[in-house]
Amino acid sequence: IRGQTLSEIWPKMTSADKERGAKQTAEYLMQLHELRSDRLESIGGHPIYSAFLFPNGYGIGHGPFSSDDELWAEMSLALTQVPEQVRSKLRQRMPAATPYTFTHGDLTNVNIIVENGNLAGILDWESSAFFPVWWEFTCAGIGLGQDDKEWKDLLCTHLPDHTEARNFWLDFFALRNYPKLNERGLALLKECGSSLPEKET
Repeated sequence: IRGQTLSEIWPKMTSADKERGAKQTAEYLMQLHELRSDRLESIGGHPIYSAFLFPNGYGIGHGPFSSDDELWAEMSLALTQVPEQVRSKLRQRMPAATPYTFTHGDLTNVNIIVENGNLAGILDWESSAFFPVWWEFTCAGIGLGQDDKEWKDLLCTHLPDHTEARNFWLDFFALRNYPKLNERGLALLKECGSSLPEKET
């Protein structure tokens, strides 16, 4: 693919070029999001891979899944030490995963190729699969450095808004390190009327 990655040229791009690149990328993604499955799975019915959605092991396949309950059962394996009342309240907040939508899942700036101010290609499809409808927006909120964060923040303004799902996932991801929690995880425990074991405080 001719062109340069966003990571190479982002600081030199004009605001108009950045906006156009984000809009064009989102338009292509929306076409891909019209591809649906009746299960959470990769192409050909194989397991899906995501260390962010399933943080209990890198490089491990998960699924296929056919329901929110099956998805949550797998996700919650990362929360086995978290008090049940906290897990239960988090489960109640999990948005419905349907429709299961074809998702790239790794829209970091090193994977976006532009030429003459226009999108030329999207690389690195190894993590693509039929994910929850809210997953593209949610994982696009994971910035890997300042330039990547700026790119993804701009991209998300052109994607369907799934802020509620992103907040659910941020809380889930914060709890995965229980009992060594960051401020978000500690605030969530307090909100749920729970606290760390005495010996851990």
